[in-house]
Amino acid sequence: MFKIHFSLELLEKILKEARPSKIVLVSSSDLISKLGWAILELEKAGSTKIEIIQIPDGEAAKEWDILKKLLSDFVVAKIDRKSLIIGFGGGSVTDLVGFASSIYQRGVNYINIPTTLLAQVDSSIGGKTGINFLEYKNQVGTFHNPIATIVDTRFLKTLNDEQIIDGLAEIIKAGLIKDTSILEIVKSHGMDILKKESIINELVLKSIKVKEYFVEKDPNDLNIRQILNFGHTIGHALELKYKISHGESVLIGMLEELKLSEKLGETKIEVRNSLNELFKGLNISLNKKQLEVDWEPILHDKKILGKEIVLPVVKELGKTKLIKIKPDKLKNIYNS
Repeated sequence: MFKIHFSLELLEKILKEARPSKIVLVSSSDLISKLGWAILELEKAGSTKIEIIQIPDGEAAKEWDILKKLLSDFVVAKIDRKSLIIGFGGGSVTDLVGFASSIYQRGVNYINIPTTLLAQVDSSIGGKTGINFLEYKNQVGTFHNPIATIVDTRFLKTLNDEQIIDGLAEIIKAGLIKDTSILEIVKSHGMDILKKESIINELVLKSIKVKEYFVEKDPNDLNIRQILNFGHTIGHALELKYKISHGESVLIGMLEELKLSEKLGETKIEVRNSLNELFKGLNISLNKKQLEVDWEPILHDKKILGKEIVLPVVKELGKTKLIKIKPDKLKNIYNS
């Protein structure tokens, strides 16, 4: 189902199999200037000059007007159904490019080349695409798998602390919900993991396998795949309201959702204590002061089914289940 490759050097083989009529790379101007060496490798692999379309970086890319502009650029570039589009960047870039590729001419092949830790372990894998709409996250989108995803950890050397924490949040989540060996590795090595190529490669691979496990069982996100949303129900609400980073919002969201499941009698406090100890070992200090959850975006969350919200609950480290609860009840328990 998934074609994940772990080096840019494998792109030449992918392109020979795809035999595209045209190759177009979509990325931000900032990344293009920082990672010129990678674009040269891409052009070498394709034995051709790659046309480049520039978009904004970060969440600013996932807006309706940017999507409309990108589709217009596709027309100008004369992209046809045998063309190949490369999404080169973080999760926002690959979300947008995947969505645009899925609706342009009823579907054009694309490749994800994620350049952030968050995108490599999570957002570029699983075929979810989309944009934000009416100030709600990922409200418009499709399921559209790339023909390949290329995960090259050389890109991680350019990341700042915030981007590292963004990715670590999803890595820690993978450990909490499924593979506890991830937590042991993070605990043993701390923030030095990014200085050791073999360790970060192992963490990325293990996290991808967790994502694949749930996606393969539930590709359309109707059941067990929703366990991957742990920490995101409250996390997304905080991210939207306070404009804090995705990583910090998910880290806070995981702690807050563990408190919720404790109140529901589903989780023992030892799980949250373990997570707090892990944060201390990583020297991650979370800004939780005066953060109040806005329940309006939660009521528009994709996890709402009928009158209930589907909430992932970590029973114990590595063991998770889904429960259904009415949002009003969830809100009352949270505020109690």
